[in-house]
Amino acid sequence: RIRNAKEKKDVVEFTAPHEVHQFEQVKYYDEPEWACSMDSVAGHVGCIKCWNPRDEGEDALIVEVKAMYKREELNIKDETVNKPRKHCIFPGRGYFWTCFNSNLVIEPDSDWLGELKDKPIYNSTGMEALPDQDGICYPGHMAADLPDNGATFV
Repeated sequence: RIRNAKEKKDVVEFTAPHEVHQFEQVKYYDEPEWACSMDSVAGHVGCIKCWNPRDEGEDALIVEVKAMYKREELNIKDETVNKPRKHCIFPGRGYFWTCFNSNLVIEPDSDWLGELKDKPIYNSTGMEALPDQDGICYPGHMAADLPDNGATFV
């Protein structure tokens, strides 16, 4: 289901991830629902590679990232001002990497969402949730109908 990277004479080719950045803390919601494995980047950076093992059309899983670079004031750790960012990881749409000896996260491609966001800001009809509502990820049954952008995942 996940289009994997191609190897050509010791070179692994894949499309660009959405973001690579440092993190302070990563929180996987619904931990038992995730599939993960120990892996490495270029054989040197120890990571866990996690993905949403649900079937296409089922709901996304959420991972929350706390990152210093997103803070308004770098030295102030205030989550009321600098809220952690939540990301929706959809079935069959890539891996979320958390790398330990570099404190890097690698977020999967999200270009396939078009104008939609990989954040839990929607309601069950796929419209943006109202300010007084808790948002969810874009509904999985609707996300499954979005076109494949040809991304390959590593």
